[in-house]
Amino acid sequence: MSREERRERILAAAARVFAASGYDAAGMREVATAAGISTPVLYDHFPSKAALYAGLLESEVDSLLAGWAALPPSDTAEDLLRGRVAAIFAWMEANERGWRMIFAETPSDEGVAEVHRRGQARATGQLTEVFAQVPGLALTADLPRDRANEALAEAAKSALNAIATWWWSNRDIPREQVVALTTDLLWRGLGALIQEDT
Repeated sequence: MSREERRERILAAAARVFAASGYDAAGMREVATAAGISTPVLYDHFPSKAALYAGLLESEVDSLLAGWAALPPSDTAEDLLRGRVAAIFAWMEANERGWRMIFAETPSDEGVAEVHRRGQARATGQLTEVFAQVPGLALTADLPRDRANEALAEAAKSALNAIATWWWSNRDIPREQVVALTTDLLWRGLGALIQEDT
């Protein structure tokens, strides 16, 4: 088994252990046993439980952003936004562990929190690219378009994060309705800004 294959095996085992025991109660020895390796081998890959959890969190962020970035172009700005929102919430529904780690848990360890911040920054970057694809906006703010795209992306990400956290505690709401609600929230404001002649 290559080092990368062993790392993936460790992350898969860690995901099961963290899901069953929670971050605080999970132990490195328990993860090593679940991965079928010795504790020293585990520490060779991850020097601490926080580093292991951070590695798992980074893997989940990669998964979320990769699926979202692979979406095809859309014909209209509304379809573009709706498609991205739908992809994000579909990923959450299919990846409960990642949903919890990215949106429903507040990292207390500084190393984990830094990974979380980097993931959020990457999400803002991808959302900024989405806003850059929207035609001319009739903004009253006198900002360069790239700065406006970044600010709008940050606001949209905050709304997405808030609804994702809310949905975690309201699982009776079907995903399609959550997507519709989120798109309504984001599109009503953005749609009104799109210039008629573009």
